[in-house]
Amino acid sequence: MNDGRVIRVGGIDFGTRAVHAVFLSGPAGAPTDIPIVEHVHLALGEAELAELVDLCAEVSHVGIDAPDRQTGGCPLPGVRPARCAEVALAATNHGLEERILGGPLSMLTPSQGAPFPVRLAWMKAGFDLWDLLRSKCPSVEFFETWPSGSFTRLARLARPPVALAARSTATGVAERAALLDPLVHRPPFLAMWGLDGIDALVAALAAYRVAVGHGFVVAGHSHRASDGSSITLIT
Repeated sequence: MNDGRVIRVGGIDFGTRAVHAVFLSGPAGAPTDIPIVEHVHLALGEAELAELVDLCAEVSHVGIDAPDRQTGGCPLPGVRPARCAEVALAATNHGLEERILGGPLSMLTPSQGAPFPVRLAWMKAGFDLWDLLRSKCPSVEFFETWPSGSFTRLARLARPPVALAARSTATGVAERAALLDPLVHRPPFLAMWGLDGIDALVAALAAYRVAVGHGFVVAGHSHRASDGSSITLIT
């Protein structure tokens, strides 16, 4: 039952050329409550990035589509070098009962001390964004999310299941936008936002689910040697 509180959250799709952000507001309470899109933001330079910080400071939770840091990697034997959260989404032998639906990831964060491929240079810029947001918005709960994995979950759990077209195609973007119809008061022309905008929206939906306390799953390890990484996906 809705208790009258309004939840305000954000989602960020990070890129080296632009940062897309979507901010939602919605009621706290029943699982049937869905949020609305309150604001969208595109950061192309320092001024827009400063405005993004201000917008994040006004919400309770923000999901970010980028890793926050390098770690020493998952210590479990027999898995590819990666953070524990990435292993939980990518491996079948990782100390959990089963692989978390949503993976595997195509880009794994290099472990500390390992070579950093040029194609993953965007991650280093993402680390800087995480540091900035955490330092400027200490009361906000920031967490990592992975929109592609959330869409994989939504597609496979749909009835009937949806076979998604490639993310880079107009059909794939439209299919992903359609999957969000029951989850958010859909803004007009959502498919015309493009993939980055839709990814930011599903990152914001993950933040909303965390804020209300249901409708999400966290990929990661709980063993003593865990590197502390986690990735939150919507269900």
